[in-house]
Amino acid sequence: MTFDPRSLIRPEVRALQAYQAGLDSAPGRRVKLDANESPFALGEGIRGAIADELRAALSDVELHRYPDPEARELRRLLAQEMGLRPAQVLATNGSDEAIQLLLLAVAGPGVTVLTPVPTFVMYELGARALGLRYVGVPLDGEYALDTGAFLAAIRNEQPRLVFLAWPNNPTGGLLDEAAVLTIIRACNGEEAQALVVVDEAYYHYSGRTVLPRLAELPNLVILRTLSKVGLAGIRLGMLAASAPLVEEINKVRGPYNVNALSQAAARVVLRHGDVVRRNAAVIVKERERVLRALRDLAGVTIFPSQANFFLMRTRLPGDAVHQGLLARGVLVRNFSRAPFLSDCLRVTLGSPEENDAFLAALRAVLESGR
Repeated sequence: MTFDPRSLIRPEVRALQAYQAGLDSAPGRRVKLDANESPFALGEGIRGAIADELRAALSDVELHRYPDPEARELRRLLAQEMGLRPAQVLATNGSDEAIQLLLLAVAGPGVTVLTPVPTFVMYELGARALGLRYVGVPLDGEYALDTGAFLAAIRNEQPRLVFLAWPNNPTGGLLDEAAVLTIIRACNGEEAQALVVVDEAYYHYSGRTVLPRLAELPNLVILRTLSKVGLAGIRLGMLAASAPLVEEINKVRGPYNVNALSQAAARVVLRHGDVVRRNAAVIVKERERVLRALRDLAGVTIFPSQANFFLMRTRLPGDAVHQGLLARGVLVRNFSRAPFLSDCLRVTLGSPEENDAFLAALRAVLESGR
């Protein structure tokens, strides 16, 4: 009998496909618009005295020592930024780890996780990897939420955890805030009891948050990240909730989850939020400019976005448009074969020059038919 070590892996894991983060490089690539990163590198956005402060902070890191396991100073700064107490904030290795911690904290036989679909794939991937039951409620044809259908799903499915990406990824739109609050309250009543996670990864571009509701909604959890505003490389996310809930979630966090270099870099940047806000404002301005240009382009349907990316559907097959852009040195994210996203591409907003290159390449692809 031949031993296959894969036979020891749980069926739920074997049935999964690994998360595909996109291409890191491509022949002739010059414009990378596939990963929802900021086009502004840290060295470009933070200069002079701030750069000196960053270099000093990193040089002081003792790499032979473990980092602060509780990230105390970092959590203090994160809490200060959000107007919370440090006990209400957990620092994580990107918001992906925060998602995983929440799933671990509620996991158990028969536990259900509920989301709208399509949405960020890590909610489903993380749930299924733990053997949890995952239920997706389809958005409508314009990628808007059917609030009635979602509330019915809450009653029928009795989830323990609900994820709402706000703005949604990959569609880019914001769910109606009144609907979000209705959902949170519906999960804290006689008919259902669930944590509702509002993932505000793109908060810096939407300017919308339910953070002021945290005190009145005990089942609310908010996620944020610095990955979308120029610090994707340090993998720094944050989870905000009531102090008692953070205390429980912290029990499933691995030790030293945020490394010393990431803690040091984040501490410096958080003291200079004006730089982050200034760079985000440039992207928001570019978003409106690019979307205006695309609305005048035949053969392209653009969906509303409040993020640093947008979703578009093309009259040509999505695979062909993706390859045509790639051949012209522009890399975007191809969702054209994903459920609910036929012939759709997600495009990150870049610098003005990168966005102009994308627009020119897209026009060329549509004119050539491939």
